[in-house]
Amino acid sequence: MAIKEVVGLRKKNTGVRKRGKARREQLLKAAYELLCEQPVEEIAFIDIANRADVPEGSAYHFFSNKFDVFAALAKEMSERFIQEQRKPIRGAKTKTWQDLADVFVTRGAGIYRDTPPARQLFIGGKTPPEIKLEDRINDRAVAEAMLEVFTQHFILPSSADYLNVFYIFIEITDLIFTLSMQEHGELTEDMIEEAKRAGKAYLGVYFTDILEKKRPARRKKQSG
Repeated sequence: MAIKEVVGLRKKNTGVRKRGKARREQLLKAAYELLCEQPVEEIAFIDIANRADVPEGSAYHFFSNKFDVFAALAKEMSERFIQEQRKPIRGAKTKTWQDLADVFVTRGAGIYRDTPPARQLFIGGKTPPEIKLEDRINDRAVAEAMLEVFTQHFILPSSADYLNVFYIFIEITDLIFTLSMQEHGELTEDMIEEAKRAGKAYLGVYFTDILEKKRPARRKKQSG
């Protein structure tokens, strides 16, 4: 693989000034906009630079190639997934662990439906392998958020590496989302339900049918 095709070779800038940070954000915004308009494989680095109104030579100070831009954008979008999965969930929606697993899938599908660049980079079926590798790293961060929320609601058996379990849960459900994009060009309700079934079937290998719910912490009475 040529040097310019490797993710992570950004030139280090020890004293990036305000203008430099603004240009970096312009490049990421340009990449986001282009992914809303055309297939990922048709976008070149110079297209991103031109859309951002940044000279190509200057753009190389921030990203070594288009894969580098997409990897940085993928990381930012992964933060959206983390924030969404950490949102409070009403108790009525989490009577069982299966309910909570469904919430995770529904929330993920919602972001994909509302975010064309996320669909392209994560489940589009034509994701460059360089970006898919970065996505695997990001998925572990999302899995950590899911596990954090899960343990707020249920007591898990101490018999597995649950961070890895939720990571694989994400990969399984994303695979079905990818199939939906390839076969239908969109995330269909049927395929979202299929992702829920597959995800719960996998989690069921590690969880019993019923997990004990955690009781809400009692508030201490104020003295006096």
